[in-house]
Amino acid sequence: MTGSDDGGFGTVGEAAGHGGGWLATAISAVAFMFSGVSFYMSALQQADLAVYVPPVLQYARDSGGEVDVFAIPVTIANNGANTGAVLAMELVVENRKAGADPSRKTFYAAFVGEHPREAEAVHKAFAPIAVPGRATFSETIRFFPRDNPLPKIVQEAGEYKFTLSLVLAAPSEPSWLDRVTAPSTPSPLVFERTVPYISEQHLAFRRGTMAMHAKDWKPTVSGGR
Repeated sequence: MTGSDDGGFGTVGEAAGHGGGWLATAISAVAFMFSGVSFYMSALQQADLAVYVPPVLQYARDSGGEVDVFAIPVTIANNGANTGAVLAMELVVENRKAGADPSRKTFYAAFVGEHPREAEAVHKAFAPIAVPGRATFSETIRFFPRDNPLPKIVQEAGEYKFTLSLVLAAPSEPSWLDRVTAPSTPSPLVFERTVPYISEQHLAFRRGTMAMHAKDWKPTVSGGR
C-alpha cells in the first residue's frame, strides 16, 4: 500500500514537472517575441513619413511679376525608426475655372524660407531633407515653375487645386535588409486653396504675398502607404 502511494506521488510530481516545463517554454517564447518586436520598432522599422500643410499658403510673384511663386509651410513627420530622406518635392497646380489657360502647371521646390520683400535678398536653396526616426521637419518651401513660367497659372481670383508629391531616397540595388527598412512613400497630398482677389501692384511692385486659404480653414495631411 505504501509502494502504491509512493507511485501515485511520483506520477503527480512528474506531471507537475512537465507542466512547469511547458509554462517556462511558453513564457520564454512570449518574451522572445516581445524582444523581437521591440528591436524591430527601435531599429528596423522603415521610415514612415506623413506630410502636413496648414490651411493657408502664400502666393507671390518673382522676376518683376512674371513668375508664379507658392510659399507653402510644410511639416514632415517620421513615424518610423529609420531616417527618411526627401530628395525633392513636386507641386502640380490646377486652375479649377473652366476654360482656364493654362489649366495646369508643374512646380519644383526651389528655395527654403518666406518670400523675401527685397529683390536683392539672398535665397536659401532647397536641399535634400533627412528626417530622423520619430522626428519632424518643418519649414516654408517656395515652389517655382519647372518649365516656361508664362503664361502664369494664377491670373485672377478663384479656386486652385494642389498636388504635392515627395521624392524619397532609395538604393538602386536594394538588399533584403534595404527592402525591410525602405521608407514607405507618402501618398500625394491633394488639397484646394482659394485666392479671394489679385492685386498686381502688391504682387509685382511691392513684392508682397497674397493668402490662399482652404474653404473649411482646416489643415491637410497625407499618410504613408
